[in-house]
Amino acid sequence: MNPSPRYIVRELALPVDVVQKSETEALPRAVAQYLRIAEKSISALRILRKSLDARARNRPLWRYAVEFTSAIPLRHPRVSLAPTNPEKSEPPSEPGQAQQPLRGSSVAVVGSGPAGLAAALGLARKGYAVTVFEQGRPVGPRFRDIRLFVKQNRFDSKSNILFGEGGAGTFSDGKLTARTRNAYTEEFLRELVASGAEESILYLHHPHVGTDKLQFVVNAFRKRCEEAGATFCFETEVTDLVLEGSRCRGVIVEGKEIPFDTVVLAPGLSAHTLYEVLLARGITMQRKEFSVGVRVEHPQDFINRRQLGDRVDAHLTGAAEYFLTWQEEGTDKTSGSQSAYSFCMCPGGVTIPCADRPDALFTNGMSYSNRASAFANSAIVVPVDVASLPGGLLAGVEYQRRLEEDAFRLGGGGFAFPAQSVGAFLENRLDGLDGEPYPKTSFQKPLRWVNLKDLFEPAVSRALAESFQAFDKKLPGFIRHGVMIAPESRTSSPVRILRDAETLESVSTPGLYPIGEGAGYAGGIVSSGADGFRLADAVAPCPNPQDSTLRGVHHAS
Repeated sequence: MNPSPRYIVRELALPVDVVQKSETEALPRAVAQYLRIAEKSISALRILRKSLDARARNRPLWRYAVEFTSAIPLRHPRVSLAPTNPEKSEPPSEPGQAQQPLRGSSVAVVGSGPAGLAAALGLARKGYAVTVFEQGRPVGPRFRDIRLFVKQNRFDSKSNILFGEGGAGTFSDGKLTARTRNAYTEEFLRELVASGAEESILYLHHPHVGTDKLQFVVNAFRKRCEEAGATFCFETEVTDLVLEGSRCRGVIVEGKEIPFDTVVLAPGLSAHTLYEVLLARGITMQRKEFSVGVRVEHPQDFINRRQLGDRVDAHLTGAAEYFLTWQEEGTDKTSGSQSAYSFCMCPGGVTIPCADRPDALFTNGMSYSNRASAFANSAIVVPVDVASLPGGLLAGVEYQRRLEEDAFRLGGGGFAFPAQSVGAFLENRLDGLDGEPYPKTSFQKPLRWVNLKDLFEPAVSRALAESFQAFDKKLPGFIRHGVMIAPESRTSSPVRILRDAETLESVSTPGLYPIGEGAGYAGGIVSSGADGFRLADAVAPCPNPQDSTLRGVHHAS
């Protein structure tokens, strides 16, 4: 007996209160009404995509694409047949050539962020002996180290919000958005679900995990890597590479050379020391664009009312967010004009303190899974004209460092962060004058209320000021309710480690494979994880997996 065909409806809109009680009941009923068929003929419905449409004030809608089985044949202009066995399809080999095995069987993966974890899992499953080196600590101890920094100023340069298992994204908002979705992003999301993330991340337009849950997902992901045969070495910093001629032959840890047939370089975007090593070794890199600015907080209730309406229960929709851009009038993006944009918006979140040196500081945003904080925060950043920066290849690194060190001094030292209300910034004055109360924030470390125009170069200050005024027209009250904490400086890597577009191997150093955000090829958790799986997919299975297992044990010892 032939199975009933499966169909897809791609545009199904429901008021948010309709699905409040039971989505599993509301969706089959809505599909049946949409197609004018009996509800009982619909079965095995699953959600393919779900997004919030809040364009109509006070009337937000959930928009769905759904797949289902129908007991009767359907002919409808907005219904299509579903592909056969979509879950069993393998990701295509996107690099564009036949898969080739790596040279040899032992692989070092430097970094345990999303790219490193995904590459480790994919390569280990293909029979390679994978050893992951991470300078930071596992996610559990790392969580305790971060608390000690926030509460007691006990700073650890190797275990903090930037460095450690899972990378910087583990202690951020946990957003799983990507500009494009492809086989590799889908594969990464499926692995997160298998590691304990909610299945809804597979279909939500703006999926989100939250730091409270993401730390457990990361821990489970690592265990999946270990079950596949990978070995992890924490608190183990790779300080250099072993090169024979131009070929990478291993890594150097604590002054000792450890040979590997292949090295996968998966650093975070804050791997400044590693960039210096690569530059000294003659590995081909180039400057890469990045942005700097501030983290701006608003009351979440204000954002909800502006984005959803004043009669919408945000518990039905989730905390509202925004995406804002500004471009200098009368110009375009290629004319060298100024611009600004919101970045890494964290609804119902907190602004968090970051540092990777004892004399510098910067900010980021984070939220828990329920996004229940009374505050919303987002980076508002200005692109830096990278080509005009004085200095060499690492001019962007030096720019970030100077800004972060200046912020530390402006904050008065001791990891107090410089802050200012948006209104005071535009009026070029200090907060707290004439007994005015200081604005409330979610920030858990001391703030020093300063004039942030003393921190940024005039061009950045001007772009921030003009963008704030433009954003206030889109979200009236943006200025009046806004509070800035500075600086936001680690938006992306300031360099790119050049690689072959097909093999993903370094263009100058055979045996070295740069991947992920720190290598300049991703922009967040999902795209970084996808890049790791892209590398694994480009590689053929290990020709001698039994030998690789033995070598993996040797390298881990």
